[in-house]
Amino acid sequence: MKIVLQKVSQASVTVNNEIISKINKGYMLLVGISTEDTLDDVNKLSNKVLSLRIFENPENSEDFWKLNIKQIEHGQILSVSQFTLLARTKKGTKPDFHMAAKGHVAIELYNHFLNNLRKELGEGNVKDGQFGAMMSCGLTNEGPVTILLDSKN
Repeated sequence: MKIVLQKVSQASVTVNNEIISKINKGYMLLVGISTEDTLDDVNKLSNKVLSLRIFENPENSEDFWKLNIKQIEHGQILSVSQFTLLARTKKGTKPDFHMAAKGHVAIELYNHFLNNLRKELGEGNVKDGQFGAMMSCGLTNEGPVTILLDSKN
């Protein structure tokens, strides 16, 4: 399982020219589920996302890396399933997506991931895109802070 985590001041997902999800301060996540992933991978990375200390102390904006998403006021997550994170590009010029989990498997693990996040942050503070749809993602990256997470590393 791979995640691209970005600290954002706002993020949104658009499908067919309509904004379907939108958040303010928090994380934009791009989540890739591989053929090798299990519930252990999902639990490991959902815990990591929730516990990473990426936010500054609100009493001292120069006091970085102190708080996690659960500790900040109004912290939200916008998560988007993205099988292309599993692309192999070693050979040729066309990406190989064979390491990405098939849709029916990926959606089950992805929904478990979202449920883990919602248990900790609350239902309304975790939004997602539309699984399997062509989406346009917009965000304002703060920092910029972008972190790559991999359940196998």
